[in-house]
Amino acid sequence: MAQISLYLEDETMAALRKKATLANASLSKYVADLIRNDVASGWPTGYWDLFGSIEDETFCEPEELSFSVDGVRGAW
Repeated sequence: MAQISLYLEDETMAALRKKATLANASLSKYVADLIRNDVASGWPTGYWDLFGSIEDETFCEPEELSFSVDGVRGAW
């Protein structure tokens, strides 16, 4: 398994330790999970949590369009 060295300010390191403790994970596992999630995911953290979160009557799904209004394909 590869290893990595990080150089962090004391305040950043303290915050990182606190977050790892709150996640009930070792510092190494917590940082590895952060990196793994960042490089593996095409979507930002929390992206899918936003689905359906807008409470606005003007933000709605449009009516289905008829295929009759579609252009002719391959005509050019």
